[in-house]
Amino acid sequence: MVDVYVIGRGPAELAAALEFAEVGLRVRVGHASVAAAGDEAIAGFAPYDVTDADGTLRSFLDHVAAPLSPGGAALSAASPIVEPPEPVLLRGARGGWAMQPEPSVFGIPAVPLSEASLAILGSGAATRAFLDRVGPVLTIGKTRTLGKLVRSRIGAGALDRLVEPFVSEKFGVAAADVDVAIAAPGLNEDVTTAGSLCGAALSYSKRHVARETRVRPAGGWSGLRDALIERLAYFGVEFADGAATGMRRARLSSGPTTPGVSSADGDGDDDGWIVEEAGAEVSARAVIVNVRSRELPGFPRTEAPQREVRWIAELDVTAPDFATTREADRHAQAALEAVVAPSGERWSARWVEERNRPGSTREEVDERSEQGAPSNSSWQLRLSGPSVGVSNVADSSDAAAAATALGAIGEPSRDARREIDALISGLLAAARSERTPGAELQLRLVPAPFTSISVRDRALAHITLAREAESSCVEVGPESHSGDLAAAVLDARAVAVQLRRRLTGIAE
Repeated sequence: MVDVYVIGRGPAELAAALEFAEVGLRVRVGHASVAAAGDEAIAGFAPYDVTDADGTLRSFLDHVAAPLSPGGAALSAASPIVEPPEPVLLRGARGGWAMQPEPSVFGIPAVPLSEASLAILGSGAATRAFLDRVGPVLTIGKTRTLGKLVRSRIGAGALDRLVEPFVSEKFGVAAADVDVAIAAPGLNEDVTTAGSLCGAALSYSKRHVARETRVRPAGGWSGLRDALIERLAYFGVEFADGAATGMRRARLSSGPTTPGVSSADGDGDDDGWIVEEAGAEVSARAVIVNVRSRELPGFPRTEAPQREVRWIAELDVTAPDFATTREADRHAQAALEAVVAPSGERWSARWVEERNRPGSTREEVDERSEQGAPSNSSWQLRLSGPSVGVSNVADSSDAAAAATALGAIGEPSRDARREIDALISGLLAAARSERTPGAELQLRLVPAPFTSISVRDRALAHITLAREAESSCVEVGPESHSGDLAAAVLDARAVAVQLRRRLTGIAE
């Protein structure tokens, strides 16, 4: 018998396992069910866009990277790498590319009449944005959605050309469907203080950079998983070879047990669980389950609110024609634009030069350049699709399986795939770029971020109610937090601390 059985090897599940193991509890870690697993190291979140506004994820990575013993080697694969957002090229007023104005908040310019603002907006739209400074002061909280706030304060031109590309990429919806309190908490209040939206963008910009700064482990997310497993093994954690196949409630015996063999269904006094593995059963006092395994037979499910998901398509390509422009040469090479699919759905397209891609440092790129690596093989085209309800992910019979495997590499419906292919073909032709020889299109289904306070609160209320109803079998994972890995890891650690206090007798 073990104290806790953890199903899943994603960052959140292993973070919870570590909380138990570090206080001496007996822990066993199994794989997620085969149908839900995918690549567990990156399942349920977008690995290239992990942000950490409060620094809690960075602290956790530092903890995992620390030496296992005094004087020992650090588990450097888990060390956090911090990547602040860099300015990108946007479509200008005349259709060409121009560098986005800085500083800004989701594209909202702090200086609407700057050279950069004029290049994108044109003189008319830039002047309209400047007139925000003579408009009436906003009452705190009066404007709920970001789209309405931007349109009313600085005009439709700034909304369409500056703000919508960033909002579409981040949330998968239009700015009119995103609460200000979700996109930029406190921005409404700053508008009241500053007297204008552009003035608020100036005062808010440092907070925005902190909120949008990306974090990743030095060894990638698979490197973090390996470091966590090494740390867990140091504390004597058991690892199952296969996936959990089912679970059920049981009465556990409090007497001596044989490791890895069920001691349930006896006359014990403790409520617990039996977790079924291939050819074996393991009894546990508590179970931590990743959200993707909630279809596991015997899991005490509750009706969850509908989740929103979106497709991400990534393809390695040759350098686009704008890569050699004056603007691109002067600044970090990345470009962003909103594109419309044949169906009328709005997607975002980001061209990312290799030195700005997660996992590539400037030193690595410079070294490859010195070795003669071709410059036209270091770009990636990333398409981010619109947010859709889980029931609309695919039009085939395996839609439920695809929705359950959030974050796994999957396939959209044939119509959706044709739409993605058409978008890519059009973008490559317009930029005079080509698919890198041998490159394969990578498709990933990820949770779409929360877009409103009400939706977020309903999702968090569901988590709370489910844990109140069943405190010894707990769901964790980024899917419950709309793909926010930092929030998921923090939540998994917090719920593990609460549960371990009960398992160790510190609290009831």
